[in-house]
Amino acid sequence: MTIISKIEKIYPYLPHEISEIIKKISPCELRSISEIRLRRGKKITVNTGLKEYFVTRSGTLTNDFAKGAGVKDEHIVRIYQLALRNSVHSFHREIVNGYITVDGGCRIGFCGTAVQSDSDMSLIENIKDISSVNIRIAREIIGCADELYRLLISCETTGLLLIGPPSCGKTTMIRDLTRQLGQTLTVSLIDERNEIACVYGGVPQNDVGAKTDVFSSYNRYDGIMIAVRVMSPRYIVVDEIGSNDDLKALGYALNSGVSIIAACHGAGISDVRKKSVIRKLIKAGAFGKYALIGTGIKCGTIVESGDINSREKEKAKC
Repeated sequence: MTIISKIEKIYPYLPHEISEIIKKISPCELRSISEIRLRRGKKITVNTGLKEYFVTRSGTLTNDFAKGAGVKDEHIVRIYQLALRNSVHSFHREIVNGYITVDGGCRIGFCGTAVQSDSDMSLIENIKDISSVNIRIAREIIGCADELYRLLISCETTGLLLIGPPSCGKTTMIRDLTRQLGQTLTVSLIDERNEIACVYGGVPQNDVGAKTDVFSSYNRYDGIMIAVRVMSPRYIVVDEIGSNDDLKALGYALNSGVSIIAACHGAGISDVRKKSVIRKLIKAGAFGKYALIGTGIKCGTIVESGDINSREKEKAKC
């Protein structure tokens, strides 16, 4: 599915006035759009990945706030109604998480006032007075994980730890690696936030491989435990690990003979070793290989990779 066809999939979730403005953006500029933002009482903006622009009523991208098309209160209300299909109760978890995945794999995110639980003030029960909407366009970069795939298949079945700071491309890489492994091997994808496979109506909107089973919106602990028990995967894929529950569940998977592919935030292998959960998983042998994703102009590219065991030996010599 092309980027333009994915953007076309979001038109039914937009008020007619807004969708007509987006349709007027030139195809060349439309292909570069990663986000469409609507803020109550402000102007429509689009993010091209490099810069955020206002959009005029004629579909022109501009830096001039005064020329931007306005966002009305009813626009925000209507998007919320359309995304929820007028059934708030059916999407309680999605509302609490702040976004909903729609047909085509795009995500509609909401920002507003949190309604906290009476019994636990740390829990959010609902969101009211929606003030902003961010529509993130689902993007697949087929082949971006070729280097990671070669790194894994160069040896017997082993685990991989993918390291990088936020917004460096970890999820995109994980998605494509899952696709490649899932063409020939049985893979269980634990997609806690439904942003890797982007399941809609039970069908992954992104290609994650013919032999990949998707556990969409499961919490990681339950997803991992169930996957090991009922799906007999060769690989389990998870994104952004780091909790004690991750340690327990991934330890169980490892002891069951399942290889693990996981991503975590960090500036490098020495940085993630400082995190107790990651350090314990490395010591347990969960990851035979590691890869570091760059930032800035190297965003989305592997800047360092290798054998974690070799790095551990080097560390021991110091």
